Parts: sequence; structure tokens; C-alpha cells
Amino acid sequence: MVPTITLALSFLFSLLISSSLADLEGWPELDQIPPITDEFNKLVDFSKVANAPLSTVDPDDDILNCDVEGNFCSWSCTNCVRQNDVERCPNKGDWGLTFDDGPSDYTNDLVDFLDSQGVKATFFIVGSRVVERPDILQKIVKSGHQIGIHTWSHPMLTTLSNEQVVAELQWTASVINATVGLVPKYMRPPYGDFDDRIRGICSQLGYTITIWDRNTNDWMIGDDNSKFNIRWVPGNFTDWVKEGSNTGHISLEHDIYQDSAAQGPKVVPILKKANFNIKPVADCLGDNKPYLNSNNIIATVTGTATTTQTSGINNPSGVSNNPYKSTSQPASTSTSMGSPTPISSSESINYNIWLIIFGLLMSLTIFH
Repeated sequence: MVPTITLALSFLFSLLISSSLADLEGWPELDQIPPITDEFNKLVDFSKVANAPLSTVDPDDDILNCDVEGNFCSWSCTNCVRQNDVERCPNKGDWGLTFDDGPSDYTNDLVDFLDSQGVKATFFIVGSRVVERPDILQKIVKSGHQIGIHTWSHPMLTTLSNEQVVAELQWTASVINATVGLVPKYMRPPYGDFDDRIRGICSQLGYTITIWDRNTNDWMIGDDNSKFNIRWVPGNFTDWVKEGSNTGHISLEHDIYQDSAAQGPKVVPILKKANFNIKPVADCLGDNKPYLNSNNIIATVTGTATTTQTSGINNPSGVSNNPYKSTSQPASTSTSMGSPTPISSSESINYNIWLIIFGLLMSLTIFH
């Protein structure tokens, strides 16, 4: 009798696992600009957003109509930074370790290594990747690492309309919330492409733009035309830790590629040997509430917009009117992201309920 019950429970457990994974069906098409919704747009007063022109780009994704006069403080074009942009850790000796574009299959080993070293980092999450690997995102959060928003399809945000920018951010927040119950406060624009228009949208949504002051350029290993040598990554860190500075730093790496994710175990010992305090970005800023706690319009697993209570953060502040020129460099835009087959099912929840009921009936019939 006991083996029969065990088999029945095992059968039901396998169905529940399948059901939990199926819950991430019904989301927008992967790696495409997600749908615009009225519910998301109601969160932003577009009349208060800077009227910066949309960027146009050439075949290499270089911006053709750069705001060279600095009217809209474009980091992409002029390295212009506003006071509320997070570019580096403020305190000397602190190092904000960040990884972009995951979660991926290669994130798993990276998280295991960081945990083994007692090191916590910040992962900027692409919404489309969450649909593919929700389990990895859950592992990142369970391990105590910080997560941030990195859009749904990884576009150059200044090339999109206001409504498309909102969709990119809010669909990503929605799938993250559906997976781990958190809405991140911090976001990173893909390629570091943003200006006052993007700042205004992010500010109204409660997001803090986070960039970097140390760029490994490890994304280049995904470019077949690049001659990038992955060994340059630890070499760069070796040079960086020798530089004098009155502040800390935030470094940019990627966990989307196997070789780039594998550099984490190589650079952490370099930072430790130089006595840097490796931290998530929020920690180095002294922010113990890196997630939003106000009511936010986010989407359920079936793609319907709704109001959900989440955990964590202060009200957003406005954009400063005092720009300054950054010494950092935006990431190049010539990297490409794959386009896996999209997952879609508008009836995923009902399907899962019937699946569990069927499992109960089958267990009673088969194992009676």
C-alpha cells in the first residue's frame, strides 16, 4: 500500500512541476517588442516626459541623429549623466559586480561559484529569458543576489516610442513578479542607451537607471566579426584594481554567453586580493529596499494587466537638471540576441487546473 501511495504522490508531484512551468505561458512573443497596453500607459503622464526625438540608427546600430548639443543629456551620444543616474559605487573600496542579459543556462554555475565565495552580485534580467528559465531566476533570488530590469527584448530604448518603452519595462517587471514575487527598483538600459526621455519614463515608474564605470566588453564574444579575446576580461580587472580612485566602481559583465559567464570565477579573486568589498549595486548605495512596494500595474501569467502589491522601496525622485559628462562608455549595440520559439497559451491557468484534476483521477484509478 505504501509503494502505491508513493507512486501516486510522485505522479502528482510531476504534474505540479509541469503546471508551475506552464504558468509562464501566455506571455508576449520572446525577443520582440511586447504589446502596448492602456493599463501600463496610465502609469505615466507623457506630457511630463522630455520631447526628445527618437533615435535613428545605421546598420551597425550607431545613432545617426545624436543630440550633440546635449539638450536631452544622452549617455549614448555624449556620455551625459544626471545626478540620479547610478554610474558607480560612491564609497572607495566598494565594487558593484553586475551581470546582464540572463538568466541563461550558464548563470547556474556562476551563481554556485558566487555563493561558494560568499559574494553577492546584481543581475539585470531580460524578460524573455525569464520565460525560458524561470528556475534560474528563482535560484538567483533565493541565493540572495539582487535583480534588476533589463527590458523584455533588449532594444535600444531611445529608438522606441514612449508607449513601447513602458511596455518593455512593465512586461519585464510583470514576468519577474510572477516568477519570484518581486518588482525591481533598479533598471539598466540595454547598451546604456538612454536620454532624458527615458529617464522621465523610468522615474514615473519608480525605476532607478543603473549603468557602469567599468566595461569589460565581454559581449563581443557573441559577435562573429569581433576579435575580442576573452582573456582580456581578467586582464582588465587586474589593471582596474591598480588605479587610484576616490570612489568605488560598478563593472559590466554578461551571463548570457558561456565564456563570458565563466569569467566571474576569474575576476572575483582579483577583486578580493585587492581588498575590494564586492556588493550588489543596491548595497553599495546603502539602499536596503531594492524592490518596489507601491501598487504597480503588472501583468498576470495570462497576460492580463492588474494591480498587484509587491515588496520593498521608496518613492521615485525626479530627474536632476544638472548634467555632467561621464568618463564611462556605453556598451556597443552590435551584439545580437537569439530569437527562440515563443511560448504562447492564453488558457494556461485553466489548462493547469484540469491537468491537476486529471492527475488526481488517474492516481485513484491507476494506484487504487
